[in-house]
Amino acid sequence: KAVVSTQSTGNHFTPETCQLLLGLFDTNEDGMIDYREFHQLVLYYRHWLGVFHQLDPSNTGSIGASQLYKTLQECGCGVTLQMCKKLVKCYDTRHSGRLAFDDYMRCCVAVQSLHKGFTRYQDPSDHTLTTDLEGLLLLVLQARRRPVTNLTVD
Repeated sequence: KAVVSTQSTGNHFTPETCQLLLGLFDTNEDGMIDYREFHQLVLYYRHWLGVFHQLDPSNTGSIGASQLYKTLQECGCGVTLQMCKKLVKCYDTRHSGRLAFDDYMRCCVAVQSLHKGFTRYQDPSDHTLTTDLEGLLLLVLQARRRPVTNLTVD
């Protein structure tokens, strides 16, 4: 329930977003998150909620591609504005051309996870990645993490 509610944005997280967030913080990959992992999740949520509010000063409850671009540039993900437009189109569940907080969280977690995997395997001299299909699939699987099936707080 604590993860599902996003009262300050007037929205709720989808089950997919909850699973993504819980999976991200299941650091020992036991299918559960303990109190420490949950605490880290709450800090992460608060950070991204604060960033979202900074990007949405008029409190519309959504952001566009230019605000997403700003976020991803500040995170060190070297994506173009054109790619951010494609990401908005992909993650916009309301088909409004903008991202609600839930959409924004799913998008940022996915891009950051892929970026983290990419930087692990890239050639530092030219920032390229050379891999086969299996390597690409491994990168995607590591970015997705397996979903958490139980939530327990120890």
